[in-house]
Amino acid sequence: MSAESILHYRFPDGGRPLAVRLCVPRLRTLLESFYHRYRAAPSDAVEPTISLAREDGSYRLTGPSGDWEAADEGEAVLYYESELTGALLEGAGAFVHLHGAAVCNGAHCLLLVGPSGAGKSTLTLGLYLRGMNALADDALLIDPASGEVHPFDRSIRVHETGLESLGVGAGDVRGARFCEPYLWLSPATAGIGDAGPRRPTAIVFLESADVTTLDRIGAAEALRRLLLARLGDATRSDFEPLARLAAQLPCYALAYGDFLAAVDELEWLAGHSDL
Repeated sequence: MSAESILHYRFPDGGRPLAVRLCVPRLRTLLESFYHRYRAAPSDAVEPTISLAREDGSYRLTGPSGDWEAADEGEAVLYYESELTGALLEGAGAFVHLHGAAVCNGAHCLLLVGPSGAGKSTLTLGLYLRGMNALADDALLIDPASGEVHPFDRSIRVHETGLESLGVGAGDVRGARFCEPYLWLSPATAGIGDAGPRRPTAIVFLESADVTTLDRIGAAEALRRLLLARLGDATRSDFEPLARLAAQLPCYALAYGDFLAAVDELEWLAGHSDL
């Protein structure tokens, strides 16, 4: 296996071409699984803007947001995936971008919205293990005209403490790879993108609490939370499509401290036709 590989990516529908340089043979299989559906044909005209290499016992990453040094493999993979995600999202300008996840069960599609650390990825994995399809994790790409959420080809990433909270081990998740301390579940395994764009049927805003509760909230409060969940600065053009979603869809606040109880609530919500 060559010590260096150059990978090319392009977000569908006109995204800017992107190239990355990897000099980490030990991590190559895992890193090449990221955003596999966005891989593009090689082009000598595109210079790598992200590079990851192992030097002097540590990992060095160079990307659009700066230079980073990671002491171990898990940290290096995390930094690399974050840089690649940010660069690809810059090419997805036609969508409204929200910080959230989307899971589907038959005709139902739940949007899970919340800040970093709210448990979106862990809950998405929990619902996937219950038989639901993961449409997107970390970033929601909303079509401003139709309101549909589009698949986002990002691996589901869950910390080992999240696995413990779901009562599973890394070996219990078929097709996943574990690079301490994170489990990575590839989109191909999780089913991301298989169903195509979907119309959301409910929005769930995640909160931390001691007791698990699921409460309906009004459109005005839902719109406020959607605007806060915007990835990057909210623009005037975001307001109208988000206002339509808040007005047309049932919106809920899920407060929880127990992940399994939260997964139970979400599974119930996704299984009812009277949303």
